[in-house]
Amino acid sequence: MFFHEHGVYYDSWKMRLPNSPMSEQLDFEFGLNSLAPDEFSPILAPLYDHRSEMIVLDGLAYLTAMSDPFGDGHAKGWMTAMTGNWARETYDDVKSHALTPSFDQIIKQIVRAQDSSLTDLASLEYGIRPWDGTFHHMNYGLDPNGDAVKIPHVVDPAAAFATLFPDTEGDPVAAARTKVLERAAAQYEQLMPKLSTEDRNKLEQHRALIHDLEQRVEALQNLECGEPVLEPWNGGWEWTPEMYEYRLPAMLDLASAALSCRISRVVTFQTDVPPITMLGGQGDYHHDFAHQSPPGSPQDKVDVVTAQGVAHANQVALMAERLKAIPEEGGTVFDNTIILWISELATGGHTHDQVPVVMLAGKNTPFAAGRYLRFGRTTPVPVPEGQTWYPEGLVGQPYNPLLVSIIQAMGGEQNYFGRKSITGTFPGGDKVEIGLTGTMPRLYG
Repeated sequence: MFFHEHGVYYDSWKMRLPNSPMSEQLDFEFGLNSLAPDEFSPILAPLYDHRSEMIVLDGLAYLTAMSDPFGDGHAKGWMTAMTGNWARETYDDVKSHALTPSFDQIIKQIVRAQDSSLTDLASLEYGIRPWDGTFHHMNYGLDPNGDAVKIPHVVDPAAAFATLFPDTEGDPVAAARTKVLERAAAQYEQLMPKLSTEDRNKLEQHRALIHDLEQRVEALQNLECGEPVLEPWNGGWEWTPEMYEYRLPAMLDLASAALSCRISRVVTFQTDVPPITMLGGQGDYHHDFAHQSPPGSPQDKVDVVTAQGVAHANQVALMAERLKAIPEEGGTVFDNTIILWISELATGGHTHDQVPVVMLAGKNTPFAAGRYLRFGRTTPVPVPEGQTWYPEGLVGQPYNPLLVSIIQAMGGEQNYFGRKSITGTFPGGDKVEIGLTGTMPRLYG
C-alpha cells in the first residue's frame, strides 16, 4: 500500500475519453489496454506500462471522514483511509487517534492465521522521510486491552535491513538469545497453573510476544533467499533530493525482498512529499502549493502539485517493476500481489470527495484489471448541519467496500471494515442511512 499526503490536482489525475459521459451522476468505465500513452492523464502516465494490471477508481468518497467529529481535515482522511472509521479523540488541536485497527493490521491477522510460519514481520511499516512520527499517524494495531495503538514506521534503510536480514551466522549472542527464549517458554508452562485468571491472561499475552520473537529469530536464521545489497548513506539527515534518490529505491528493494522471501505479506509505504525543488517549486509544499491549488489555480501551482502526483505514480511503477522481475512458482511475485495507492485527501483543500485511488492487481487476484472505473456522484452528503464543504449535495460512492473487497481477496471473511453505516442528507433535507458493508461489485468485472 502506497499512501501519499495532500491528494492530487484532480484535472491532472482524471482521465476522460471523447465519448465519456459529461454528467457527474453517471457511472461509466473504459478499458485501458487499447489506449495510447498520450491518452493517459499526466499523473497516471508513469503507470502506462502497467495498464493491463491497473484499476483506476475515480469518484470514491471518504464518507466517514466527512462526518468524523475529531481532528482536522487531514486527520479525518487518515482515519478513513486506513481504518474506515471515525477517530477516537482529538489531541493537539488538529490530530486524532484511531478507534480501530488499520487496514494493514487486519490483513496481517488474516495471513498469520493462514500460515503459522509467519512472524510479527508479516506486516512492514515503511516510510522514506526522516521525521519523529508525532504528527498524523498511519498504522494502528491493538494493545492487550483491545484499544487501538500506534505502530511506528521505519524510514532508515539500514534499520529496515538489520531487522529483515540480521547478521547472525556464527554469532554466539544470537544462539544464546534462542536458548533464552526457549527457556522462557518452559517457565511459562510451569507458572500457568499457579495464577489467577487475570494474571494468566496477562502472562498469555506476554507469552505470545515471546513466541513471536522466537519465531522471528528462527525464521530469519533459516532464510534461503538472497538479501538485497544496501549501500551505506553518509549524506546527513536533511530531506534533500540526494536522500530521496537513495532511500526510495533502497526501501522498495527491501520491501520486494521481504515479499519474495515470504517474510512479509503486507507492506505500507508512507511516501511523503519529495523535496520541493524536485517538483519545480520553492517554499513549503503543504501551505504554499497544496492548500493553494483549487480548480482553476495559477499554472505555477498546478505544475508543482501535478509533479507531486507524478512522483508518487513513479514510486508505484518502480515497485510493480521490481515485483514483476522476481520469479515465483507459476509466474512472478507480482502475479500474487495487490498494490493500492491512496491519499488522505481528494485535493489539498481538505476535501474528501473524489479521492484518488489506483490499484494494480496481479493475475492471480480476483479483480478484473485493465479498466478505468468512474463512480457517479449519487450519495447524499454525510456532513453535520451547517457545513458547506459539498454545496452540490451529492458526493461519490463509499470507499469502505473497496477495503472489504481486498480483505476478502486476502482470505478474510468479514463483510465490513470500520463503520457499517452512516447517515447522509439529500438536497432538500431528507436523511437516509448509507450502508458501508459488502464488497465493491464493479471490481470483479
